[in-house]
Amino acid sequence: MSVSVTPADVDERDVVPELVTGLHGLLLGDKGYIRPVLREDLAHQSLTLLTPLRRNMNDYHPQWNRTVSRHRQLVETVIGHLCHWFDIEHIRARDCWHLTTRVARKVLAHTVMSYLNHLKGRPYLKFEDLLKA
Repeated sequence: MSVSVTPADVDERDVVPELVTGLHGLLLGDKGYIRPVLREDLAHQSLTLLTPLRRNMNDYHPQWNRTVSRHRQLVETVIGHLCHWFDIEHIRARDCWHLTTRVARKVLAHTVMSYLNHLKGRPYLKFEDLLKA
């Protein structure tokens, strides 16, 4: 897994090929990543981009949509945790180094909390009463 920080005026689809250099397999994205040129570029790197279907789309294999939906729920839960528990949307930093280290610490804290749940035999992503139990 990797993270890339870009200016707000850069289209996130333009950064994807740089993030996945050297990888192969499946890549999950939301509807915003649907772009034929991006899918072709990723196919040259041995990557298959899986996204949810738009209402007017019929060109995806039905199995792909089930795969995306199943994994997407987990991804959305983790993003929700990072926003709710760690306030990752409001990080104040004056330079890229401080920004990336603060993001890394928050992601690490989420990972540690998941691991603590695992040690206690609880669901990985149930953080509400982790410290009380």
